[in-house]
Amino acid sequence: MVLLQSGPFLTVSVSGADPAGVGFPQIEGNGRADIVSGVSVYPANQSINEWLNPAAFAVPPNNIGRFPDSPVGVAQGPSTKAVSMSLLRTVAIKEKYRMQFGAQAANLFNHPNYSPPNTTFNTSAFGTITSLQTAEGAGPRTIQGTFRVSF
Repeated sequence: MVLLQSGPFLTVSVSGADPAGVGFPQIEGNGRADIVSGVSVYPANQSINEWLNPAAFAVPPNNIGRFPDSPVGVAQGPSTKAVSMSLLRTVAIKEKYRMQFGAQAANLFNHPNYSPPNTTFNTSAFGTITSLQTAEGAGPRTIQGTFRVSF
């Protein structure tokens, strides 16, 4: 089985930002950031240490009578790529008995599938990826063996 998925859409937020002055961030915790026109949301040399470009975003001033202009889903997180494989061998012993040996591997080639980056602007961890995915088949390589007797 081959698993290929695009990354999740990311929304950049700012802690406590309330440019519209409606008190919404106090309810939800974070408001969106403003986007700097003409600057790419991705850095020139994208890596896990800098997935998003901090120069592309700005903290909107509070109580200016408008909502932030950074769209929801402005950037895309890292994609998922994994190959899983199973090998099974069944051996007949007499007429009624069978033995089955097998091995299964998830993420056979151990491709690193990164989790989404930190999307809270104006924090030291903004734009950095600090962990791997743990979803079935997308996490680090796992191998298991099986043995089964049927009668």
